[in-house]
Amino acid sequence: MDNFTKRLIILLLIAASFLPCLASGASSESFTNALYPGQNKMYTVDIPCSGEVVINGPDGIELFLYAKKADSSWTPSASYVMQYSDVSSTKPGSSQMLFLDSGKWFIVVESQKGFGEFSMSVKKSCPMTTGCMGLPCSNIRDCIIPTIFTDDVQTGYLRTGESKTYSYKIPGNRSYVEWILNGPCDNDIPELKTKANLNDFVSKNCGVDFDLYIYKACNPKYYPCTAFAADIGQGSNAYIGVSGPDPDVLYYVKIFSKHGRGDYQLTARSYADKDITIAGIEPAEYSGVIASDENVTAPDDLTQSVPIPPTAYTERPVEL
Repeated sequence: MDNFTKRLIILLLIAASFLPCLASGASSESFTNALYPGQNKMYTVDIPCSGEVVINGPDGIELFLYAKKADSSWTPSASYVMQYSDVSSTKPGSSQMLFLDSGKWFIVVESQKGFGEFSMSVKKSCPMTTGCMGLPCSNIRDCIIPTIFTDDVQTGYLRTGESKTYSYKIPGNRSYVEWILNGPCDNDIPELKTKANLNDFVSKNCGVDFDLYIYKACNPKYYPCTAFAADIGQGSNAYIGVSGPDPDVLYYVKIFSKHGRGDYQLTARSYADKDITIAGIEPAEYSGVIASDENVTAPDDLTQSVPIPPTAYTERPVEL
């Protein structure tokens, strides 16, 4: 073989390493088992790109599905996965489905009612753009941070019992909008992709306890309003996300200091792409809000309307 041919082969091999695969790289695993009421079974599954977990059981059995992503070499117990799952079913049923991103996952199937044999399949798929020649499998949907369409940051300082309200207008092409409240613990705006990321963020506590309330088409500064979503758990940080926001109304967001005083930073971010995962949910598959509470009132909400000041003094909404 002459030198020219050798060089040509080497160049072709190098070029091939950057070409997309010719197949999607789909594969699957299947499991079967039987459970009595109250029993559970845990499986460990590696998903290279993205995966779809499906379980099916006989009529009359009520199964529940939990999944937690590994963040270390530690193997949790089934009860730990059930208590601190990153993704789980919404209600019991004879069949369930979950979508998981890339990584090592612990999956628990629990029978809450009835006895029977079930089957579980894990369908793994990699996109057409997955590299060949031994390169790691990577899925842009799973691995990169979702593109923020636009964002807005507000800062301030609150004492116990004080609050501050902001207003927002959401255009019609937004798939998801989120409000991230940082207390004095840190000023970094986190990228929250999984439920575990969200839990770590909202559980931070550095002395001040801030709550976050969101009102739809009702300004709590002038009217008796009920927040349709709120994060009123203990902690200095808070988070609320809305999938498929309504473009025809204004959203009002109130920060309330339940205990302590300190600086805050409120970040509002909107997304136009539906094919994303934020805070453990996929807007294309989910309709609703991510919040610890719904339909609640803040301690300083009005009990009767007050005169609305002239237009010149009303707050102009931020357009996300």
